[in-house]
Amino acid sequence: FNLPLPDMLLLIAGAVSLSPVQIPCSHASMHPMGSFRAMLAAPNLKQRHQHASMNFMGRFRNKREIDAAEQITAGTALPDIEIEAILFDVDTEGNAMDTEYSDVASAVLPVASALGNGTTVLVGMPGAFTPTCTDKHLPSFIQQSPALKALGVQRVAVLTTNDRFVNSAWNKAIEECMATKSSLLMLSDGDGDLVKAMGLVDDMGFGMGVRSKRFALVVKDGIVENVLVDEGYTELENTSADAIIELLSPKPAASALSVDTDGPSTAVLAGLILALFAALYYYSPEIVASS
Repeated sequence: FNLPLPDMLLLIAGAVSLSPVQIPCSHASMHPMGSFRAMLAAPNLKQRHQHASMNFMGRFRNKREIDAAEQITAGTALPDIEIEAILFDVDTEGNAMDTEYSDVASAVLPVASALGNGTTVLVGMPGAFTPTCTDKHLPSFIQQSPALKALGVQRVAVLTTNDRFVNSAWNKAIEECMATKSSLLMLSDGDGDLVKAMGLVDDMGFGMGVRSKRFALVVKDGIVENVLVDEGYTELENTSADAIIELLSPKPAASALSVDTDGPSTAVLAGLILALFAALYYYSPEIVASS
């Protein structure tokens, strides 16, 4: 290409980082035209690579401060803030529609009302169609919905700062890829008021901006019982569906006979006492009888 070495390195880095990984139902397969390879095949490569280099360097900026409350804690009631709960697509006469141009019906109500009574789980994700959310986080909760229901979870709701149209399209895309229907409730906090009030908001950097943190709240009758958070938009450990299942699963009851690993067990001591009495009886029956 006859490009300077630094620019060539940036070009290669961009090609490696932005080329889609061909994973079925992944975020990359849903956005095939977002490939850096298309830019490589385009004309005027020299001008395009200079633009790509500037974009690449522009991704590095300082994290911006966000005016948000302290992070919500266990024992705290959910904020009385309204969100949009996605219902289903309808036309003007109320008939279900499959067309992608139909409106997305939603109900605007406080988040506690959207979750309802009983034990519920509110899962925050940085964004629709983002890699970790699409490849792992959302599909895992769809797959584990029966297991969570068996543990007494009445409802699982997924919250992002995307608008209802994006969240609806994202949910449909995941359903089509997984060939299943999702029972999750999709919530939109488009203005970010809820995540700011809960202190679960972050500046995810260039191109992402202010987003919901990746979090999971176990809520009972509107009161938060557990707060789990994964920092950044790629980490997924504490807030996974498996982590919630492990948290809610009954713990095995402690054994009636506790074993002291630092000394002899009760069973061993009892055996030694019985052996001592047997020896005494064998050699001196009178001593045993008198005792």
